[in-house]
Amino acid sequence: RVPAARRRYEEEAKEEAMLRRAAAQRPLLLIARRAVFSSDAGSSDAGSAAILRGSSTAAVHADALEDHGGGRMATAHDVSPPLSLSTTFTCPEPGSDGHVYSRISNPTRERCETLLGAIEGTPSSPARAVLYASGLAATFGALSRLLPSRVAISGGYHGTHQVLEQLQRISGGANCNPIPLPTPEDAAAVLREGDVVWLETPRNPDCHVADVAAYADAARELGGVRVVVDSTFAPPPLQRALTLGADIVMHSTTKYLAGHSDAIGGALCVRDAALASELRADRSAVGSTPGALEVWLLMRSLRTLHLRVERQSATAAELAHWLDRAVRREAGHPLAGLVHSVAHPSLPSDPSHGVARRQMSGGYGGCFALELASEQAARSLPAALRLFRDATSLGGVESLIEWRRKYDDAISPRLLRVSVGLEEAAHLQEDLQRAILQVSAAAG
Repeated sequence: RVPAARRRYEEEAKEEAMLRRAAAQRPLLLIARRAVFSSDAGSSDAGSAAILRGSSTAAVHADALEDHGGGRMATAHDVSPPLSLSTTFTCPEPGSDGHVYSRISNPTRERCETLLGAIEGTPSSPARAVLYASGLAATFGALSRLLPSRVAISGGYHGTHQVLEQLQRISGGANCNPIPLPTPEDAAAVLREGDVVWLETPRNPDCHVADVAAYADAARELGGVRVVVDSTFAPPPLQRALTLGADIVMHSTTKYLAGHSDAIGGALCVRDAALASELRADRSAVGSTPGALEVWLLMRSLRTLHLRVERQSATAAELAHWLDRAVRREAGHPLAGLVHSVAHPSLPSDPSHGVARRQMSGGYGGCFALELASEQAARSLPAALRLFRDATSLGGVESLIEWRRKYDDAISPRLLRVSVGLEEAAHLQEDLQRAILQVSAAAG
């Protein structure tokens, strides 16, 4: 039997998730309805695509609507766009806008960039997407284009720091030197023109949420400071950093955007069309273009992005709340005393919960950090689970867990990063409960 407290939590969580989704989608859906179905909306397919930006409808139709009638992405009457594997193309007519060589442009990549731009943007704020061979290639693309002398950054993914080290080495120490990220209130005293603020939010692996709007406001007041947001942990529709004032949004598309653990890639999304063109030119010059198959797999996955991440976010919140009750040693909880801490922005006790409520309109994300009572128990947990795979990465349809200390010495030895997939929440909870009891008993 389900305890009354759990039933109440599940009912409240479902109601809150429903209200949040409705509030986030209502303006987009009302505008889209007027645009697509009203007689005064005009007949422009391109106009309809613009109005649908940011919605799940855009994730299904934006590329086809944008091409309106046979442009560079046209593929006759295919419902599912084909994969263009050609590396080179017949020379276009003089003055025409055709493809020449796939390192520069490719029909599949252009279609996918159109689609991702429509998903990242909103009806009032268009976005342009530039795809890369990996998330780190996208990180390199952003930082090498901005080329700041200093980057204000706080922890996060160790790969980002490796890119900073590479750019420091290439520049002889003149560029991309990391400095501690100040609070938004202290930004004016610490930052200077030419700096970049790099916000990974939610942050890997502790899920801390940075206030993007506050940093963007501080950057505007200072002038000449750019804000880049790594939104890998919170893709649309969970978080829209461009609308909050970020200059560039970076995604490791390998994670939630591709979502099936089968396609490595990265993306930069920007509002400025000129900046997007510069990034594409840089990408072509250094050869960091993604392969056509990976792009096609990403495009396939973007169609279901909204459904997947909303479900993953809701399940992660349910599991985090259940584990948090063990942290608080709630009477009768089977794991009371065995869980040291849980970090997820959905928890009212989380230090960044207030910022997350304002900023993450579509949900709090599908990852959470879990600390057990001992290092031995934490190291043993991944192998004891049956539904969670012991693997790095995140955002796929299958649930993953890893003892993060294996890859980052700065992380607590008791911490595990959990990426929630599309399994039933009750089944994942049962698996966690059984395995934590098992490893905790063995640890003594």
